[in-house]
Order: sequence, then C-alpha cells, then structure tokens
Amino acid sequence: MIFCIMISILFSGCLHFNTRVTGIEPQAKIVDNKNYTVLGEAEGQSSSFNLLWIIPVTPRLDYNKAVNQAVESKNGDNLIDVRTWKERQVWLLGLVEILYVRGKVIRYER
Repeated sequence: MIFCIMISILFSGCLHFNTRVTGIEPQAKIVDNKNYTVLGEAEGQSSSFNLLWIIPVTPRLDYNKAVNQAVESKNGDNLIDVRTWKERQVWLLGLVEILYVRGKVIRYER
C-alpha cells in the first residue's frame, strides 16, 4: 500500500489544465500624468499552491505583485492596455494557480 502511494506521488501528473481571461483594463493604476513615454510590452505573474487543493502553502494570488513585477522589469511607473488571465493546474498533490498580467509599461515625464 505504501509503495503504491509513493509511486503515485512520484509520477503524479497534471490531471486538469485550464486558462481563462480575467480582464482587460485601460491601466493598472490611476494615471498620474497624461505625458508619458511607452517603454515597451512587459509581463508579470503571481502564483499560489494549495496542498491537497485546500491547504494554502504559498501566499494567494496578488494582482499588485504581478503588476509591479511587469512595471519594474522595464523600470517604469505604470502599466497601460492591461490584459490579465489566470491559469489553473490541478495535480494529484494539489492546485497551482498562476495570474498573468501583460501590458505596455510607461514612464511619466517629469
């Protein structure tokens, strides 16, 4: 019995995979200044893992963390034309959720 459980854990594959669009927004944060420069496209993400689908092991998904990751990747101030989607992976040992944020990073002109 223990041998079967250990083999199941070692070879546990993804049981289900789902991706869905969660939003399209003009900007991630309030635009402080109408004068800005577009630095380019960037993507950020936040993820979480629940052991046995209900016991949180890592922090929950964080939209602000994903946005900040995208903005910081280009040393910008904000994100415009924002698209978000969530990926959910159901594994034998638990649930993985990943929130993706993609948009144009801008820098305000001083």
